[in-house]
Amino acid sequence: MSAQPLPRDYRVRSEQMTGVYIAVGIGAPGVLLTVLNMQDTPAWVKALVIGVVLVFFGWLVVAAKRCSTSADLKGIRVRRFTGARTLAWEEVQDIRAAPNPSAHTAKNQPTVVSYAYDDAGRRVRLMYVDDNHVDVAREVDALRAAWEELRGPDWAQDPQALRRIARHDVRDRRVRKAYFWTVMVIVVVFVVAMVSLFDG
Repeated sequence: MSAQPLPRDYRVRSEQMTGVYIAVGIGAPGVLLTVLNMQDTPAWVKALVIGVVLVFFGWLVVAAKRCSTSADLKGIRVRRFTGARTLAWEEVQDIRAAPNPSAHTAKNQPTVVSYAYDDAGRRVRLMYVDDNHVDVAREVDALRAAWEELRGPDWAQDPQALRRIARHDVRDRRVRKAYFWTVMVIVVVFVVAMVSLFDG
């Protein structure tokens, strides 16, 4: 692999945008009807709340479509719901896939996500470079190959950044372990409660 596959662009799948449209289509009318049916509320307050709600739901749709990760000869650009982050190839300390610590908190969450790490070891989530959208291993390999070719001959890993990346890994492992044991305790308590209930 080399920089030849660039540019690369990762965006939300159309099926997931359909989910956003459905959520907005159900959520917005529900909130608006609630506001319109509020008794003893001045009309200007209702109008203000309706305006805020419409702006929020409109922003949600636009922001969901705007979010992306792109890579070209200059570096990686990540557009998030709030702002964007650009990393030149020489700033990148690592690019890797990792288990998603919040995979079990909501339906349809990706189980594997990917990050680029900047020159301070801070990680930047690569939007839509996850197992809900792409073959993560293939795309991370492509991005790493481009990074290794384009970061420049004088590039060197920063030891402090590496230590910070290692701390991220340790913290993520602890979060996953804590989540696993929490679920196990809940299951055991539930089973014991059910057995006691039926025995009683």
